[in-house]
Amino acid sequence: MLAAAGLAPLNESERAIIAAHLRLLDAWNPAINLTRITAPRDRAVRHLLDALVAVPLIEPILPAHGAKIADLGSGGGFPGVPLAARLLTAHSDASLELIEATQKKAHFLQTVASASGFGARLRVQAARAEALGHAGGPRYNLVTARAVAPLADLVKLALPILVPGGHLMAWKRSGDSWPAELAAAAGEIGSAAISVQHLDVPELTGALLVLIKRPEQV
Repeated sequence: MLAAAGLAPLNESERAIIAAHLRLLDAWNPAINLTRITAPRDRAVRHLLDALVAVPLIEPILPAHGAKIADLGSGGGFPGVPLAARLLTAHSDASLELIEATQKKAHFLQTVASASGFGARLRVQAARAEALGHAGGPRYNLVTARAVAPLADLVKLALPILVPGGHLMAWKRSGDSWPAELAAAAGEIGSAAISVQHLDVPELTGALLVLIKRPEQV
């Protein structure tokens, strides 16, 4: 499946991290409703493949050393944990924070992070995205978000915590409401800052990856 999308297969380390994540997801899901996607094939497509297709777009925009990444509204750990499995394995000095406001979900994510073997490079913040900009200011090179908020709202959430020249990567879908959503985001940051990638992956029909760059000066 990954090869058909032009992606490298999981290596042993990545496979172990993702397998541990899924085992914990199965154990916790009945109690705190982390995901409604439980069939193995559906999980492979909608959780794993859907996350990893972004890696070829992410790699060129990360700094050569010390990349700092945040996943907003991580919930059950998607796309954050699969991205961590691939990106933190490939970049030994990169770090990723899973941002989740719901305490029970943040506790689950902390269990996943502890089992990952990444130590302090994969952390959990039990906080609302709105509070992060006030708490620490710009600090991330990349912010990711899937199924969190309309694109214009994501721009407002991400810009205060992105370093100048940093990027927001949002998972979206084409459809009747997409042109208006895109136009609203362009009204916030300008259309020149927004790049939309239509994915040519049969299993992900209609999927879009939206990359938004924070200006060097705001």
